[in-house]
Amino acid sequence: MKRIGLAICVLIAGSVFGATRPQSTAPLTNDDVISLKKAGLSDDLIVLKINSGPTKFRTDPSDLVALKNAGISDAVIGAILKTPATAAGSNTNTATDLSRAALINIFGSTVNDPDAAGLPDATRAAVIQVLKNKKMFSALLSPEEAAGKKALAEISSELVDFAPGNVAARLVIGLGTGRAHAGFNFVVKDGNGKMLWKKTIKETASFWSNSASSSAQRSELPEKVAKAFVEELQKAKIGILAQ
Repeated sequence: MKRIGLAICVLIAGSVFGATRPQSTAPLTNDDVISLKKAGLSDDLIVLKINSGPTKFRTDPSDLVALKNAGISDAVIGAILKTPATAAGSNTNTATDLSRAALINIFGSTVNDPDAAGLPDATRAAVIQVLKNKKMFSALLSPEEAAGKKALAEISSELVDFAPGNVAARLVIGLGTGRAHAGFNFVVKDGNGKMLWKKTIKETASFWSNSASSSAQRSELPEKVAKAFVEELQKAKIGILAQ
């Protein structure tokens, strides 16, 4: 009887500890976030899930547009862009040369317009993508990834000018009026914090979208700003970047 009792205790203990043992979780993806939204979960719960990790998000401009079209709010998209694994891509492999890496700070904003919410994060993601395509740096690091490391350059930006666009003005007046626009102050410093370059980049929605909704016009601004920024940065021919 003692042996039977001991065996039962072992089985019970195994069941209890097995139930409380952490289970491996697959990384949260774009499709998972869309599924959670369709299931009716609130933004707060989805953000909580995102922040609990692990995650494996895609944040190319086309991916961000797909999320927006699926009904994902700017608050949730912002949380996606702020995840360490997403913010600067998978550039933290120990074999990566960090001597020519760039720290991409979180973009700020002085604009209080609710229509501008999410625009700094979306523009930061677009800048990261364009820099990747241009291969200007050996790696692109988020502030979390850059902790304890010295990057070649540090890129910061702040939204300082914004207009959400006015579809009525575009339709009635025409001539390019009422289009959405965004202006960002960009600053580039070296690894020691010395100012190397700064410039305000302002972009306006395209003429072809004169009859489009203002939200559709705003969705093209991050990529336009990002491309203009990188083009101006290349023109500047900053010494450390030209080496």
